[in-house]
Amino acid sequence: MSKLKQLKEKRASIFSQIDQLRTAADGREMTAEEQQRWDTLLADYNKVDKEVEAEERFEQIRRHQLEQAENTPAHTPEDRSAADRQYEEAFRAYLLSGSQGVTPEQRTLLQERAGLQGLTAGVLIPSTLAGSIEKALKSFGGMFEAGSIITTGNGGDLILPTINDTAAKATIVAEYAQSTKRTPSFSSVTLKAFTYRTPIIPVSQELLQDSAFNLDTILSDLLVESFGRGANEHLTTGTGTGQPKGLVTAATAAAQEAAATAITLDNILDLIAGVDSAYAKNGKFMFNRNTLFALAKIKDNDGRFIWQDGSRVGLPSTLFGKSYVINDDMAGIGAGNASVLFGDLSKYKIRMVKSFRIIRLNELLAEYLSVGLFGFARLDGTLLDAGTHPVLKLVHAKA
Repeated sequence: MSKLKQLKEKRASIFSQIDQLRTAADGREMTAEEQQRWDTLLADYNKVDKEVEAEERFEQIRRHQLEQAENTPAHTPEDRSAADRQYEEAFRAYLLSGSQGVTPEQRTLLQERAGLQGLTAGVLIPSTLAGSIEKALKSFGGMFEAGSIITTGNGGDLILPTINDTAAKATIVAEYAQSTKRTPSFSSVTLKAFTYRTPIIPVSQELLQDSAFNLDTILSDLLVESFGRGANEHLTTGTGTGQPKGLVTAATAAAQEAAATAITLDNILDLIAGVDSAYAKNGKFMFNRNTLFALAKIKDNDGRFIWQDGSRVGLPSTLFGKSYVINDDMAGIGAGNASVLFGDLSKYKIRMVKSFRIIRLNELLAEYLSVGLFGFARLDGTLLDAGTHPVLKLVHAKA
């Protein structure tokens, strides 16, 4: 029990005795013994009351100090920049010369940042390189642009709750009448952590030693191209068995189908209308480039293009006021295909475990005077849908 709580209980006990004595006197003059006890109790109460005030003030100061400590960065911005630069230098030394080519200080820095006992399990990439890879992934694959990324510290099952209470409405209830009861529909989805490895990238020693060589840029390009192709495909059309459940797989088919080999703006309007307004408000489209061009070619009876591209006046391109994401892992217009998605795409959750790691292979390509580099990351993805269908897909009729 805390000291403050003990003092408050003691004060309450003294007050109870004072109240009992006052009640016992019931307006009459107190006896000498009662008066003496009354004075003693009041003195005790005042003493404990001051102790309570002092302890409460101490608790306020202590909480303030804790808040200040939590809000104070462990390092100044200058210190953090210096630490980042040191890590980047250690990372570059590791790539250039391997685990034997780093100084003891650099080895310690790499191990502390990556949480490793040795460098054989790879090292985490610097935050600047990680940022450039994340940015490139958003450009490379539509899923990393559209989905919400959740980063976790370990790869254990991540359970995300879902709730469906869209049918609940407030009602008018008469005075003293009982309120209605309703139990929302609760459920959950579980995200795993599938390991994605990039192919081994051969890098010559001459290239690594070239002082004009921009290591960050080339690694970003190589990692994104290989990692993005595999991960984006599964995040788009994955089956959910032994791999992420792709957005197309998880999305609900719209009520109206499109023709087997064509698409109209009426189809697009029906798709928008089918999404609940709560999701349509933040809704976006997703389709591949060929579908984009097919939509852009649609004309009215006078030969004018119906879709007026906002980019011509310096505004983001939209379709019926809604922006779109290009994802070339989606199927194009064709019999049985799902060619267009619409809804709140951020309801698709991409779970990433920690960050990229890079492993350097010294012996595999030694006869080519090259080293092998490959990266890996763990992720999963699924759509949070509690039966409210935040994303719909336009499916074409089968031939």
